[in-house]
Amino acid sequence: SVRRPYGTCCYKDMFRRQKIPDILIRSYKKTPSYCSHRAVRVKLLKGKNICVDPEESWFQQYLQKKESTSVST
Repeated sequence: SVRRPYGTCCYKDMFRRQKIPDILIRSYKKTPSYCSHRAVRVKLLKGKNICVDPEESWFQQYLQKKESTSVST
């Protein structure tokens, strides 16, 4: 079966601008390159998906924290 892009892409009215607390984020995934808007789909603990602009400062800080905690010595 062909996967429809609607489920993986984010559209203008789907973006959330407020900061999401780190503890509520289960996972995140960049949207595919064929999507019209560059975005990250954030999956929350309760299973809800939210679209986030990857350039949002709070999300950049979240990524930096994730990278610094996942680096093994």
